[in-house]
Amino acid sequence: MAQDRTDAQDFSATSRTAAFVDSHFVPGQYEPNYAYPLLVLLHGRGADEDQLVRAMPALSRRNYVGLGLRGPVPVFKHERQVGYSWGQEFEIPARSSFRSAPVLGEAERLRRILLDPEMDPMMRLEDGVFRSIREIRSLLHVHSERIFLVGHGEGAAAAYRLGLSFPDRFAGIVAINGWLPTNFRALARYQACRDFPILVVHGAWNTRVPIGHARRDVATLRAGGLRVAFQSYPCNHRLNPDMLADVDTWLMNRCTTQPAV
Repeated sequence: MAQDRTDAQDFSATSRTAAFVDSHFVPGQYEPNYAYPLLVLLHGRGADEDQLVRAMPALSRRNYVGLGLRGPVPVFKHERQVGYSWGQEFEIPARSSFRSAPVLGEAERLRRILLDPEMDPMMRLEDGVFRSIREIRSLLHVHSERIFLVGHGEGAAAAYRLGLSFPDRFAGIVAINGWLPTNFRALARYQACRDFPILVVHGAWNTRVPIGHARRDVATLRAGGLRVAFQSYPCNHRLNPDMLADVDTWLMNRCTTQPAV
């Protein structure tokens, strides 16, 4: 597996035709007759669709197709746009160094939902992700039962929301330095999620989201009977090579336990 990460060549491209602006990672020596696992990559706050696509070679150059999606909400710091967010529903509480675009009042939000239901943030997220998956499946050979959500920071909160709401649509969740979203009943579908695999990897020196927070999230999910693997690393909130290597191993173990197409 380490050889995969160094020898193969990769190809990535950006598209604006799908529901979200996206970026693709295509394995080196792409084989159109092989059904690849698909990693739906959800970036952290203030980043964009390329954040985790750029990390794909450190994960594996040939094992997966990657679909990096851009969050819908611009993020500003010191009056300058620095990237994007998945929305207020997924923010860290009491986070003040970043600010999103102006928040709509309840009356205006309701008016927009009535005029266009897709303006509802959760509906927009769900519809956009599923449409983007359909788009990439029309372009590349993807295994329909090996579609994983991989989120970093705020993207992990979005991955939790999608995966735990639709466990039948995904093969598992990888949460990197993330957290469970607030005001979300994570165990609402615990019966359907009991065999749904989740990997949580977290930096032990993460000051943005202390490791104790991640441990509480893991305990909450395990209390509901969910299958959650957890590993910490001597690093902060940034991506770590050892972390990515373990993510690759976990993903491949999940793939080899599933039947082939």
